Amino acid sequence: MRIGIVGASGAGLPLALFIKMRHPDFHIDVFDKNKKTGRKLSATGNGKCNILNMHTEAGHFNHPSYMKPLLEKYCFGEIQHNFAQLGIILTNDGDLVYPLTKSATSFVYFLTEKAKEMGVVFHLEERVLDYLVGEKHTLITDKAKYEYDKIIFATGGKSQSNLGSDGSLFDVFSKHGYKLEEFKPSLCPIKVKEKVKSLSGIRHDANVQVFASGVLIHEEKGEILFKDDGLSGIVIFNCSSIINHLGNPLVQIYLDLFPSVKFATLVKELEDAYSKSPKFFLDAYLVKELKDYIIKVSGVDFVKDSSKSICFKVAKAMKSISFQFDGTYGFENSQVTQGGISLSEVDENLQSVRENNIYFAGEVLDIDALCGGHNLTWCLMSSLMIADSIGK
Repeated sequence: MRIGIVGASGAGLPLALFIKMRHPDFHIDVFDKNKKTGRKLSATGNGKCNILNMHTEAGHFNHPSYMKPLLEKYCFGEIQHNFAQLGIILTNDGDLVYPLTKSATSFVYFLTEKAKEMGVVFHLEERVLDYLVGEKHTLITDKAKYEYDKIIFATGGKSQSNLGSDGSLFDVFSKHGYKLEEFKPSLCPIKVKEKVKSLSGIRHDANVQVFASGVLIHEEKGEILFKDDGLSGIVIFNCSSIINHLGNPLVQIYLDLFPSVKFATLVKELEDAYSKSPKFFLDAYLVKELKDYIIKVSGVDFVKDSSKSICFKVAKAMKSISFQFDGTYGFENSQVTQGGISLSEVDENLQSVRENNIYFAGEVLDIDALCGGHNLTWCLMSSLMIADSIGK
């Protein structure tokens, strides 16, 4: 059997290996427009390659009811077993799972060379333009035409086009009649309506609460990175995902800059600091730029307000600094794309219900998740789903 795989990163690269493990006699070609395999995979986990999570749950995904039975079948142990058969050893740091080397570059190199050793043929710097469906499917590239029994698209979404994930084939899928769910950048910084340029580059741990039309929809602790026009950091990336799936309600974000300290305790601490040095009572808590911002939004009047009133107002601002959501950053700054080919277009094995022997794997489908290795978990799960079914 001849199989063509389009895309050589988080889903396509392991997919070629998983199929070869099960069917050594199959001929597999893998196409990618990049010079190297695994461009986007090489950047994951800040270069450490956070490929899995010890406790991935259905609730981490945009379609939890769809993911629940799949996570039971393709659990962490099942993926680990398939990796072990390839000689890949995993390690973990808390819930986050990495290759033992904790090197995305080394991991991609291993997968690529192992695939070559098993007979996989790579067509790099070759862009797929279209495909024709027939008794034998024809894959059309900018260099040649190829015939296959089955074609699998693992082309990703629209995020990080500099790494090759530019969504260029979605127009082709649309032409073939596939329903596409709305595309949105996800796991990315968010913009706020407040002027925060003075805080750009400052990092601070915080408890983040997201309210949509006055209702609390998400809460999480993590490091915040202030940007010229908004907020960033892993916890904010997760907020961007959750907010995007809501539609367009009025969204307010509150930061508790000192979540481990109770409000009453913080007030007393500030009063004590103020009694010793009114001019510098906040310097032990906040860097100058953030201190100035907190004082400004707290509304204190150092001439008219009493010391108790000043400390109360400042503590309140430190525990609930507020920002109004004003949109997300674009696809170039996002880790994952929301949207893609609708799940209604594929069967339980991710084969097209529209075109026989056409498959879709990974981010090209309308599946996305929060940070922490969950999105790559989906890429690996989808690869295993196809590999388990494709030879039957």
